[in-house]
Amino acid sequence: MKHIFFIFIFLTTLFMSCDGRQSHSESLESAVSEFNKKQTSIEVIKYYPKEYTEIVTDTIISNTLEVKIKNYTLMDKQIQLLSKSNEVHRVFESEVEVFAASTSVFKTIINAELFATQKDTPFWNHATLEHVWVNQDLSTVKEVFLEVSFLNPITKNFKLYRMTIDTSGKHQIHLIEETT
Repeated sequence: MKHIFFIFIFLTTLFMSCDGRQSHSESLESAVSEFNKKQTSIEVIKYYPKEYTEIVTDTIISNTLEVKIKNYTLMDKQIQLLSKSNEVHRVFESEVEVFAASTSVFKTIINAELFATQKDTPFWNHATLEHVWVNQDLSTVKEVFLEVSFLNPITKNFKLYRMTIDTSGKHQIHLIEETT
């Protein structure tokens, strides 16, 4: 009778431990695989420049002629680089104001769209302003010479323009150099 009792206890324990539930490691593995199925891949986008950039320059040409230039990034406009889908180049533009005898004679925003209307070439499809600066060597008391450079970050081509502004606010733009 003792043997039957031990056999009965053994069989009861055996049946209770084999109820079809998963082991701890199996349930953990299944939970992780379920989680991974629900997750989408996160693509990290690299921006150039990483943050908002602004450069303000005040240049005094003479007692009566002054130039204020503000180069900055546009945080809501960017150029997707084709070679690397997760990298973008932010678009730049500049505010330029020329003063003659403390009076504003010329004020504009320089960007790629402004220059793209002059010539319709593929360069301008992905171009951005690179920088605007005063050419102090050429500037006189009657004229300001600005250098304006544009870059196409996809093709790595550039264009360099020279903008001449006189004391009455009249301006001319000439292409100085370009790569294609």
